[in-house]
Amino acid sequence: MRSARRISASALVVCLAMGLAGWAAETRTVVINEVELNPNGFDRDAEWVEILNVGTASVDLAGWSLTYNYPEEGAVVIAPESLVLRPGQRTVFVYSGLRLRNEESFLLRLLDAAGAVLEEVGPFQDDYDDAMTWQRIPDGGDPLLPIWLLRTGTKNAPNR
Repeated sequence: MRSARRISASALVVCLAMGLAGWAAETRTVVINEVELNPNGFDRDAEWVEILNVGTASVDLAGWSLTYNYPEEGAVVIAPESLVLRPGQRTVFVYSGLRLRNEESFLLRLLDAAGAVLEEVGPFQDDYDDAMTWQRIPDGGDPLLPIWLLRTGTKNAPNR
């Protein structure tokens, strides 16, 4: 009887893990992949976020938005009209006319056209004016174990 329970418990754990991995793979289509908070020189109009389609279908980003935190907190629309990302394609969104707070931890959110939070990443902080960006490692990342590192920027190219 004991061995049957162990097998059943093991089978349950495997099934749950497979189900969770399958759920994450099915629901995760577009991710924030790289963030430039504090570029060389003046920040306004130079801070950006790279968005990557890690799914298997094209996604239209019309009406989607990204949050910002300076001079106040808010969200700005990425694409007011159609912007279709094919599987594996990336786009870079530049915060035009805004600045992100560098010296305090910043959570970044990706919102769909209805305003639902699709992803929240961070907190990020970057105190130095340089070419370093926060990058999801590996490129596109693991949905169950996101790893972010501060590395030399790879704007609109795979993270290394």
